Amino acid sequence: MKPVIDFIMYIVGLGPTVLIPIIMLIFGLCVRVPFTKALRGGLMVGIGFIGLNATVSILTDVMNPAIKNMIQVMHLNLQVIDVGWPSASAIAYGTAVGVSMIPLGIAINILMLVTKTTSTIDVDIWDFWHFAFSGSLVYALTKDIVLSLFLASVNMIVIMVTADRTAPLSEKYLGLPGISIPHGYAGSFVPIAVVFNWLIDKIPGINKIHMDAKDFNKKFGSWGEPTLLGFAIGIIIGILAYGFIPGMTIATKLGKIMLMGVTLSAVMIITPKMAALLLQGVVPVSDAIQSFTQKKFAGKRKIYIGMDTAVGIGSPVVLACATLMIPVALLFAFILPGNQFLPTIGLVGFVFMFPLIVSITHGDFFRSFIIGAINVIIGLWIGTNLAPLITKCARAAHFAIPKGSSLISSIDYGSNPYPWLIVQIAPYKIAAYAIGIVLIIGLCWWNRKKITAEEKAAAANQNKK
Repeated sequence: MKPVIDFIMYIVGLGPTVLIPIIMLIFGLCVRVPFTKALRGGLMVGIGFIGLNATVSILTDVMNPAIKNMIQVMHLNLQVIDVGWPSASAIAYGTAVGVSMIPLGIAINILMLVTKTTSTIDVDIWDFWHFAFSGSLVYALTKDIVLSLFLASVNMIVIMVTADRTAPLSEKYLGLPGISIPHGYAGSFVPIAVVFNWLIDKIPGINKIHMDAKDFNKKFGSWGEPTLLGFAIGIIIGILAYGFIPGMTIATKLGKIMLMGVTLSAVMIITPKMAALLLQGVVPVSDAIQSFTQKKFAGKRKIYIGMDTAVGIGSPVVLACATLMIPVALLFAFILPGNQFLPTIGLVGFVFMFPLIVSITHGDFFRSFIIGAINVIIGLWIGTNLAPLITKCARAAHFAIPKGSSLISSIDYGSNPYPWLIVQIAPYKIAAYAIGIVLIIGLCWWNRKKITAEEKAAAANQNKK
């Protein structure tokens, strides 16, 4: 058993930058893409991920000092410390449940493809940690590994169905042809986005407010273009971070504010180009998969390649919402009654929260920002509530708790509605199994019905041609 666990942990340790290109190469060869073309596609995906990670790292490098200054200015001193998603993933994969989730997740994906209850081939295996995180929390609470793996699997199936249903929107509004996003963090906000987008439609006056990327250009002229928009947002963040720090000279403040502006401008320009490089690697394999499935199976079923939500962060609306949400989240942490969660490291990760929200709102900045703010409010309360259990889970995984803190959480999956809901039902085992079974049967039946209808529509369109 130990060699198997060691091998799985080795695979996990490769990280998405190495793991996903290897998987893309294997899939390409399976659908008869020539080796050199499949290898080039896999490498382009890896290059794209390195580029996207680099832009996030650049953003993190300038944002983390700014966040610390904003915390200092606001005199925030809260009990629950944010350890960020890297630590949360380490906690998730540090348990027996976490290690088991990778082979189980692959088996679930294959079963759903065979039964036509998903159209997504999820190559983003590394991000199974989100489902492992939910299962690890349940195990820390109940010590029942079967229940833990079952509820982690429910979490995955919900996200897989969400990926299928949002894929056409992501294709249209994020420019991601043939790609879906079965990402636990991004996908969990879709139900909230759907509900509040619908509510905004019902509010007179508010429902007339629209501001997508084209509207930015119309309303703000050259300042709505990504280069100047990023610069303006960076200047705003810089003023909030450095403009009110006592003891800092005006010259130093101006230098730091300008650096923030130029950096945000660069991120706005570089990120879409890195996403485009990644897509260069995905599209040939995606096209080959479509051709292969149409030859081998009846009908015109479309298969999506499931990728990390990083593929969607090139949208200017995503980047603008995510960056402006950082000071808003700190303000909420300061004023929300009952909140003890201080988000810090994970705040830059808001870029991974917004892609599917932006898809649901059809690329609208105003609606996306409002829905994002609602998610942050809910997330702070959830992060506070789950902190004792997350800390317990971290200790069981031998995770080093930061000095000076007694409770930890994560703005990523530690302040997320899905693991919170799972933890609420887990103590009631019979009810948890019943709810989980009803939920996955209902969702799979509904998704299969949608997939079948889409197949028939595609076949009808083909016959007309």
